[in-house]
Amino acid sequence: MVTPSLNKSFKFQSDWPYSNSQIYLLESLARDIEDDSERTFKETDDGYTFMTSVNYPNNRNLVKQKIQLSKSLKVKKVQVYNSDSVICMTMDFDDVDYSPTFKKDYFSLDTVMKTYVTDEQVEQTSALGDSIYPLMVPSGTKLTNEEKIDKGDGERIIMTFDGEKPFLLVEETANVEDEFTVIPTYGEPYQLMDTLGVMTNNSLNWTTNGIEYYLVSDVLNQEELIEVAQSIGVVQTMK
Repeated sequence: MVTPSLNKSFKFQSDWPYSNSQIYLLESLARDIEDDSERTFKETDDGYTFMTSVNYPNNRNLVKQKIQLSKSLKVKKVQVYNSDSVICMTMDFDDVDYSPTFKKDYFSLDTVMKTYVTDEQVEQTSALGDSIYPLMVPSGTKLTNEEKIDKGDGERIIMTFDGEKPFLLVEETANVEDEFTVIPTYGEPYQLMDTLGVMTNNSLNWTTNGIEYYLVSDVLNQEELIEVAQSIGVVQTMK
């Protein structure tokens, strides 16, 4: 994951692309078909349809998908269903280049960093301003302590939520590196609001609008961590 605005690249130490279902990856769809021994297959007037199970570790409510192929075996549409057979995600494939060509250095970090232009560059700041609080806090849990720390080149706020489902939320000013830096990252990428986060079994961290967030709990599961994180909007709120 490359973040040119921070002059950083996060290198995931994970087999995420090979162990998770992904609605937009042809290899993932083919693997889901191959791995599901109980898949169903039906020929239609204009093609073929597979129904397979899915593997979305961060959303266990997603349980199956319908993959529609043309007569020439080109993917046309994929729909992902929850346990109540409600469609939660749909992707239509209107035009797919199955034989793309790329320049040798197309995916190199140097090329990405040289050609990437951001509409809104992150301006490093030494102050956070008002705290940003989650709008979704588990029942029986409340904010019990908040501490602002001067970290020399910026600020850090540590919020402690105690109760039935305690968790810790850290907000701090993001640092823009002077030189391009590759950071080894352990976890899996997760699309969160307007950015990618890093998900582990008990934590979620991400950077947006010049602020780094770190959410951790020994009690909350991944779905609950995501709910809390998604409730932390870009608009600062007061207590």
